[in-house]
Amino acid sequence: MTKNLQQIAEKALTESVVRLVWQKTDEETGEPLIWPRASGFFVASNLIATNIHCVTGAPSVFAEIVSTKTEFRVEGVVAFDAENDLVILKVAGEGIPLSVDDSNTVQVGETVCAVGHPRAKDGEATQVTISGIQNSGKCLEIKEEFDAGHSGSAILNDSGKVIGVSVASGMAFSALGGSGGGYASYAIPANTLVDMLANVVEAEPFTEWQKRPQIRAYTEIRQGQTEFEQGKHRESIACFDAALELNPNLGDAYINRAAANLFLGHHKEVIADCDNALKLNTHHVIAYNSRAAAKFLLGEAEDALEDCNAALELNPNYAMVYNNRAAVNVSLEHFEEAVADCDSALKLDPNLVQSYICRATAKFALDQDETALADYGTALKLAPDSAEIYFCRANMRLALEDYTGAIEDYDKIVNLNPELGASLNVDRLRADAKRYLQDYEGAIEDYDRAIQLDPKNDKAYNGRGIAKASLGRSKTDEGDEVNADKYFKAAIDDYTEAITLDATFAGYYGNRGHAKRDLGDYEEAIKDYDKIIQLNPKSETAYFNRGHAKYNLGKSKADQGNIAEAQVVYQDVVEDYTEAIKLDPEYASFYNSRGWIKYLLGQFDHERGDTEKAKKLFEAAVADSDKAIRLKQDNPSPASYHTRAAAKAALGAYPEAIEDFNETILMKPDEARYYYDRGLAKQAFGQHEAAKTDFQKAKDLDPDVENKPF
Repeated sequence: MTKNLQQIAEKALTESVVRLVWQKTDEETGEPLIWPRASGFFVASNLIATNIHCVTGAPSVFAEIVSTKTEFRVEGVVAFDAENDLVILKVAGEGIPLSVDDSNTVQVGETVCAVGHPRAKDGEATQVTISGIQNSGKCLEIKEEFDAGHSGSAILNDSGKVIGVSVASGMAFSALGGSGGGYASYAIPANTLVDMLANVVEAEPFTEWQKRPQIRAYTEIRQGQTEFEQGKHRESIACFDAALELNPNLGDAYINRAAANLFLGHHKEVIADCDNALKLNTHHVIAYNSRAAAKFLLGEAEDALEDCNAALELNPNYAMVYNNRAAVNVSLEHFEEAVADCDSALKLDPNLVQSYICRATAKFALDQDETALADYGTALKLAPDSAEIYFCRANMRLALEDYTGAIEDYDKIVNLNPELGASLNVDRLRADAKRYLQDYEGAIEDYDRAIQLDPKNDKAYNGRGIAKASLGRSKTDEGDEVNADKYFKAAIDDYTEAITLDATFAGYYGNRGHAKRDLGDYEEAIKDYDKIIQLNPKSETAYFNRGHAKYNLGKSKADQGNIAEAQVVYQDVVEDYTEAIKLDPEYASFYNSRGWIKYLLGQFDHERGDTEKAKKLFEAAVADSDKAIRLKQDNPSPASYHTRAAAKAALGAYPEAIEDFNETILMKPDEARYYYDRGLAKQAFGQHEAAKTDFQKAKDLDPDVENKPF
C-alpha cells in the first residue's frame, strides 16, 4: 500500500469509519450483551452508511469510533436500497463524513483500500484490487477475499474518497464438491450511495423499519447463513425460502439457497436458483460459477464448461472459476487444458488446495507422475489433516505400484478419520496394496475388517480369495499339498460369496476357475470359464483359460491311460485356443499353447500308427510356435522354442530341433526338461556322447525328470 493511501486509511479509521455493535439481552441471565458485528462510515455529520445485512435482526445498534471510544446510538433509517443491500442510518451525535467520488471513474485493475473492522477488531486498512465491473456498473468486484466483519467498509481511492461500500455476496462453489474460497467479495458503487443521499427522508424508527418485508427478508438470510455455517443445511433452506417469500427479487437469497442445496446434493435445485439469480442480474458471476458446479456434478460437463467460460468473461481473475473449469476439463479428458486452468487458479490464489488436487489428477493422466505427486505434497502442506487428500494420493501411489507409499497414506487416513476411512473402503484398498507386496496374511486381516464393516463388499471377498489362493500356490511350491488345498478351498468360498453378491462380474468366475484348476477340479473350473464366455463372448482370455483347464483335464486322462478321451478333450482345447487367436491374433502365447496341443495330438496319432496325420499335426505345431516366436522376436518365450524343437524332432529334423533346444537352454538354463529333450534329439541324431551329457545335466537338476511328463 502506498504511503499516501495508508495515511488516508488511518485518518478515516480515526475520524469516520465506525464499528457497528449489536446490543441484546442474554436470554438466560437477562444481562445486556455487546456484540461487535460489522463496519460502516459517516457520509454526513449524523448519517452512517452500511449494508442492510449488517444491522437487520438486531434489537438495537450503536456505532463506535474505536480509537476514541466514541459511541453513536442509532436512532433510525433515512434511506435504504433493498436491491443493493445498502442503508443510511441516522445516529445521535456527529462524526466527520468521508467524501464520495464518482464511481464511474473506477477502472479494472485499480488499487484501492478497504477500511473497516474485519473480525470485529479495532480497525484495519486492506489494500485490494478492482477485478471486475458487473451489471453495467452496478457492482464492483474485488479480487481479494474479505474477512467477516468487513461488510459495510468504505472502499477508498488514492484521493481518500469513497468509491464503493464493501459487501460479501454468496459462496464460491467448487465443482470438486462443496464450497471453497469463502464468500466472493464485492463493493456497491458509490454512485448508488449518492442517489440514496439525494433522497433521504425523515428518520423511520429502527425497530419499525425492521418490520418491513424487504428488511425481514435480510433477517431470514442472516439466520439462514448462521444455520448454514452450523451445518444445518435443511434449516438454512427454510430460512432462504422465507426470505424469498418476503422479497422474491432478492438475488442473494437465491445464491445462498443454492449453496445449501449443493451441500445436500440437490443439484437441479441449485441450477434453478442460479437461473433465478441470473434473471435478476445477468452479470452475476457467482451464479454462473455455482450453476457450473451443479451442472458438473450432474454430469452435464459441456454445459458446465459454457458457464465457466461466461463467468471468466465477466471476471478473468476469479480463481475458483478456473478451478471449476479445470475439474470440468478433467472430466472431459482435456488434461492439458485442466493443468493450464489450475495454473491460472494458483497464480491468483496460491493456497487453493483443490487446484493442486485437480492439477495432480490431470498431470497423472498426462504421465507426469512426479509433478503430480508433488502437487499432492503441496496440498498436504496446506491441509495436513485432510484425509481426503491422503486418499487421492494413496490411490495414485497404488496405480503407480508404489504399494509401500500407498499403505502409508491409507494408514494416515485411518488415523485421521476412521469413519471416513470406513466409508472410503480404505481397509480393502490397503489390503490390495499388501497383497501386491505379497503380504498375504496382512492383506487377509484387512479384507476381514472390510467385510466386517460391510458384509456385502464383493470386492473384499474377491481380494481375500486372491490372497488365499496365492498362499495356496506358495504352499504348493513348498510341497505342502494339504494346506495348499485348504487355502484353495477357502479361496473358492470367497469367490463364491463375491459371485453371490454380484453375479454379473466375469472376473469373479475367472478367479474361482483358477482356484478350482489349482485344486485339480478341472471340470468345475471349465464351468466357471463357460460362464465368463456367456457374459462376454469376446473374452479371449476366457477361451484361453478354458482351453488351459481342458488341457489339464486331458492330461490327467492321458496320465491315467485314457488316450481316446484325452484326444477328444485336446481337440476341444485346440478349438478354444483357435477362438482366442481369432479374438486377439497378435498374442504369442495363444499360438504356442495351440502348437503344443497339436504336438501332443500328433504324438497320439504317431503312437497308433497314423503317421500322415501325425506329420500334419507336427507341421502345424511348428507353424504355431514359429508364429509365436515372430510375434515376440524381441523377447521370445523359451516355451515357444521348446514347442518348435519338440515338433521338429518329431518330424526328424534333429539338427534344427537341437538348435531350438539350444535357444531354450540359453534363456532358461535351470530347466531340467530342456536338457532331457535335447538329449533325446541328440540321441536320435546319433550324437550319443553329447546326449549322455544332457541326460546327466537334466538328472542333476531333477533326478526324476524322465518320469515327469512335460
